[in-house]
Amino acid sequence: MIAKLAQNADTVVWIGDGENRADASSIIDILSLGCSKGYEVLLETENEVDIPILDSIKELIDTGFGEDVDE
Repeated sequence: MIAKLAQNADTVVWIGDGENRADASSIIDILSLGCSKGYEVLLETENEVDIPILDSIKELIDTGFGEDVDE
């Protein structure tokens, strides 16, 4: 879901933990970060025109990817 959103950006969208970052449009790159539930991530983009994409990804994460987060 993250990669699909990031692929709509005009520039690279990065996801990371402050030390490591990955191209958010690549599922393999995202998986290489090893993020699990409760993991705090940092989202970055190379152009402010893509800030709405960052906002969409943040919303996706904040809402538990549409899953029941109480389970």
